[in-house]
Amino acid sequence: MTDSQITELRAAARDLHDAGLCVLPIKADGTKKPAVSWLEHKVTRTTPEQHDGWFGGDRPRGIAVVYGQVSGGVELIEFEGLAIREGLLKDVTEIMEASGSRISEAWAAILTGWVTESPSGGRHFRFRVEGGDVPGNTKLASRLAEEDEYTDEERQRLREKPNARIVRVLIETRGEGGYGLVEPSGGTVHASGRPYVRLAGGPGSIPTLDAETVGAIRQVCRMVDKLPQPEVAKTAPRPAPPRPDGSLRPGDDFEVRGSWEDILRGVFRPMHTRGSETYWGWADGVGGVKATTGKDEHDRLFVFATGSEFQSETPYSKFGAYALLNHGGDHKAAARELARLGYGSRHLATVGAPSTAHAVSPAPAPANPAPASAPDEAEDEHARADEEQGPQGDAPAGDSEGFDYADTFGLPPAVRTPYDYRVTGRGVEVLSQGGENWNRVTFAPLVVTATFEDPEGDQYVELSWIDRSLGRPRRISRIVSRETAKRGRKLIETLGSAGLPAVEGDARAVEKWLAEFEAENVHRIPSEQLARWLGWQDDGTFVSSPEDGIKVDTAFEEQRGPARAHARKGTLEDWQATVAALAGFPVPRVAVAAALAAPLLKPLGLNSFTLDISSRSTKGKTTALQVALSVWADPSEHASAMSNWRTTLYAIEKRLNLVRGLLTVFDETMAVTDDTLIDEVLYQLPMNHGKARSGGAFGNMLPWETILLSSGERPALSFTTSQGAAARILGTTIAPFGDGGGPTAAAAREGVLANHGHAGPEFIRYILSGLAQPNGREKLKEHHRTLVNEFRGSGDMTNRRAPMVAALVLAETLACRTGLLPYEPLSHDVWRSLFTAHSPTDNRPDMALDVLREYVAGHAHELFSATRAAMNDKPPYSGWLGVLSTKDSVTEVALLPERVRQILAAAGYSLDAVVGSWVDAEYLKTLKSQRPAHLVPRRFDGVRAKCLAFTPKGVSFGDEDEAA
Repeated sequence: MTDSQITELRAAARDLHDAGLCVLPIKADGTKKPAVSWLEHKVTRTTPEQHDGWFGGDRPRGIAVVYGQVSGGVELIEFEGLAIREGLLKDVTEIMEASGSRISEAWAAILTGWVTESPSGGRHFRFRVEGGDVPGNTKLASRLAEEDEYTDEERQRLREKPNARIVRVLIETRGEGGYGLVEPSGGTVHASGRPYVRLAGGPGSIPTLDAETVGAIRQVCRMVDKLPQPEVAKTAPRPAPPRPDGSLRPGDDFEVRGSWEDILRGVFRPMHTRGSETYWGWADGVGGVKATTGKDEHDRLFVFATGSEFQSETPYSKFGAYALLNHGGDHKAAARELARLGYGSRHLATVGAPSTAHAVSPAPAPANPAPASAPDEAEDEHARADEEQGPQGDAPAGDSEGFDYADTFGLPPAVRTPYDYRVTGRGVEVLSQGGENWNRVTFAPLVVTATFEDPEGDQYVELSWIDRSLGRPRRISRIVSRETAKRGRKLIETLGSAGLPAVEGDARAVEKWLAEFEAENVHRIPSEQLARWLGWQDDGTFVSSPEDGIKVDTAFEEQRGPARAHARKGTLEDWQATVAALAGFPVPRVAVAAALAAPLLKPLGLNSFTLDISSRSTKGKTTALQVALSVWADPSEHASAMSNWRTTLYAIEKRLNLVRGLLTVFDETMAVTDDTLIDEVLYQLPMNHGKARSGGAFGNMLPWETILLSSGERPALSFTTSQGAAARILGTTIAPFGDGGGPTAAAAREGVLANHGHAGPEFIRYILSGLAQPNGREKLKEHHRTLVNEFRGSGDMTNRRAPMVAALVLAETLACRTGLLPYEPLSHDVWRSLFTAHSPTDNRPDMALDVLREYVAGHAHELFSATRAAMNDKPPYSGWLGVLSTKDSVTEVALLPERVRQILAAAGYSLDAVVGSWVDAEYLKTLKSQRPAHLVPRRFDGVRAKCLAFTPKGVSFGDEDEAA
């Protein structure tokens, strides 16, 4: 990136920021994706300091604006290059100008405000919405693609699904939660290599419009939508077969001779006519264009406003509109009345066209119709009922014509049923190829209620259905991959246990129904971002709770409860008041620090590790865990966020797999049914993934990133003999609330049960803000490195634990600095006292010493002594183990270091890992003159050798002669 480009981008960022807009950097790889994690910038505006860091250096970048509330309510309407080439901007402008002075003047302000030409030749227009919210990104107008426009991928899609619709978007908006590129982005920022060019105005000339006017402008843009809309019998009945005598039925005759102006009188008035299309506004003259007729040869009415009796964006035939306005939608009553007025008595020959002759110019309804041979009551009853009955003649009430997707599934009111399908309370049915019968597809309503895309670009769909297995209707929803939804057998196998209302024999029909339903409602079904776990996502965003506005659908059913438990209750202020009382209790504070340190593992490049709190059961261990868990989740026993060690290894792996940067809690080590389970977990946890399972099966090497907080009467380390386990675990045996802290523990528990889930999200917002700063990640790492050096010591164990201790200290320091934690950080001396190189919770030294004691007791014959020397005993086959000596009636056991090393290694222990603790515990004698001091010289069998000389406290022995 040249100096001039850097200057240009910085200047553009400054202008955009001064205009109140939120600025983003864009990758220069043709993807148009942000170059930074931008989830937080949907609500928090970026800063000039961030801009300087993004648009400096030698990396080429583009620039974009985040639209919506974060930019002061600014919205963008984009006319695609295809729309410009096809003259849609001119058509829309013509309609705007015919919609009254308020709309036309507002549109003129938009056209002369800030206008950008996109690399494809499109136009970007911006305006600020006042007095209302900016909706999310919305497609306003589209059309079906022409055959010569198909890409290779689209042609393949049509070969696979001949009925698929290939759509070209013409007009769309960028609103709340959306962003759009702006000038001077160019070069490799866009795949074409062409730049974004300013045509008019700039960020300072964005017009401000009231929300009602903006809504009217969006409605006008929708009027040029060219996608074929499905018709249903309730609003546009299909033509019935002619009568045996050749005469038209009343409804079909009315389609030919009826006049839209007569039908809509009192509701709409014509405002503008362009070709065959007429644009209608409210009859009282208020507002702009609200409806159209004559868009195609069917001459349907499309209403875009929501304040009338008509369903928005639903095609109405003349007969359907007449029946709705005059007979409450009762087609039979409408047909009888039209027959009484003289419609339907003419023969086909008199009109020169078949009964479906929609192309004939409308004729006005007869004011004084000639007397007609009115049909008898039986025929009158069926004058228009053919379509209502359907092929079987017994369509139940509430079929696809009137199925309420909004009330049943929460879908937008505009969602429609595809052609040749109907949905009833009994299920989904499809019309047979001969059009004679309805064939069942599912045994209950089943639809697509949402589509999702995860940060990796994988797509998913949410399927919802009505289940009555419990005696009452209830909605069940499950999310599956799009691949699964397209394979009916796999779908039924996957969701069969959840109650999917379909059988394997209908698998193909089910997958086709779901594809048709989604294609029919592609712009109406909600589309959202999806997270498969909590914590850090692959795009750099962080999801701390399903309440963050991002749908969370876990990979395993067992993860759903713990995920839901990551919820908010009460207030942050009341939570802070609760933890303020913990200022004098280091252990609960360390647990809270661990909860806050979990999201730091990823930016610091640390592996997962364990923090173990062990003490007598009455000393508040569980309460300390609940306080820590309350940072992110509901810590109550009935919630699922806190787990118990009484489970299986695979279940633990699935629980760990739920998080990437959040705390995981397991209580009560004594509840474990198999000691080796804790051993395996402590060994596997720092690897950040689960065990490899044969055949690469689902659940193979499940990934995670967490700090495991464990508690129990027995220290976690006592369950493992794994080499180096002590270096992966921080532990304390200090009672969390001491001997007199019972009231404090009770108050803390009550406080966090009522107030939880606030501190973690608040902390991660602070971390994300810091990481977004220039060199933010490196600064965080440098702070951590400084603390690591502070906690390093002379021992290997101290050095290996230092990064973990430093992560906890860093988390508490940052949280105290921001005021999130209402107390001063613990002193470094307190941290050292809790987690020294030879922590009292690391009882592996005692366990190793027990191994050695047992060996000595069973191999006393391998110990040299004065008695053996007097008896001239020969050394054992394996050599002398050590020497027994007595002084002042006290027998000393001194062992050769290499023999000790071998004995411990066979049992899974390292002499180097435990010898320091033996010295600290005074299990070994030391001589300051020796290097190292714990290897003291002893003579036996005529030689002098350095030995590990144990005190009676370390390895005691009986009378020398008795032992011999």
